[in-house]
Amino acid sequence: MESFDNVTLRVFLAVARLGSIGAAARNEHIAASAASRRISDLERELGIVLISRTPSGVNLTPAGKTFARHCEQLLHKYAEVRADLKRFAEGKAGELRLAAIPRAMAGILPFIIAQFKKDNPEVHVTVREIFSRQGVRFLREDVLDLAIIYDSVDTTGFELKPFKSDQVWVVGHKDHPLFLEYRDADSVFFADTLTYENVSFHEGGVLDELVSEARKRHRMPTKPTVMVQRITSLIRCVEADLGLGIIGERDLQPHVTNENLKMLRLADTWASRHLVCAYPEGQGAAPTVERFLQYLDEGNAL
Repeated sequence: MESFDNVTLRVFLAVARLGSIGAAARNEHIAASAASRRISDLERELGIVLISRTPSGVNLTPAGKTFARHCEQLLHKYAEVRADLKRFAEGKAGELRLAAIPRAMAGILPFIIAQFKKDNPEVHVTVREIFSRQGVRFLREDVLDLAIIYDSVDTTGFELKPFKSDQVWVVGHKDHPLFLEYRDADSVFFADTLTYENVSFHEGGVLDELVSEARKRHRMPTKPTVMVQRITSLIRCVEADLGLGIIGERDLQPHVTNENLKMLRLADTWASRHLVCAYPEGQGAAPTVERFLQYLDEGNAL
């Protein structure tokens, strides 16, 4: 069945997620005409309509939804097989496909990668910045060998190696009532912040989703008062006393000496986040991957 190649399966999944052949083509770095032809060839080979085209995009048919689930399973199984077989390679050449969330890329990771590339010039290393859920999807679709992500997403089926921790804090203006009430405390629970206006950082990100889920558990409105995209914007907003901000420890570090701000660690379990290196089960025994994992250990020891 010639149409069942990995590229076609990934294109179809991209169409399913994005609702557009053009967007899927851009996501997979191929021409829109090529993506459309792959879908048409697939439908012709299967003898069934998988998508319905509309002026605003495409929708999956019931058969298309079923096929999308099988695509995910096929790509994940292929990744497992590939990881299993890579253990038998010598590892002196080849490629290493890495990805990491912005939090990791803003730290020591780029220097670890640079040292690995310098010491292993025969290995072709590619690196991309992703979000945690995107990293899991890329691992399942065999687009990546390793992804450094938060452990708060579903990592079922992957081996995990601890990388860094990133505690979540609440930050606000020094005269905010929360900090006056808890002036002698070193932490507060998220529930203690809910009666106050808040500033949301990076709507749709992992931290934003964790905060939204926590608010739902406390039956509080999920829509924040102020929404921003950058840490500097969040800091300026809380300096102006527009609300409380919830951010990770690494984002907070450059601002701990700001005299206009106060901060408290969140004591909730979900607020203790951990960055992990995730990879398909068995892939840690592949020589190239095994070597890179050693570099992660050495880099964390610095």
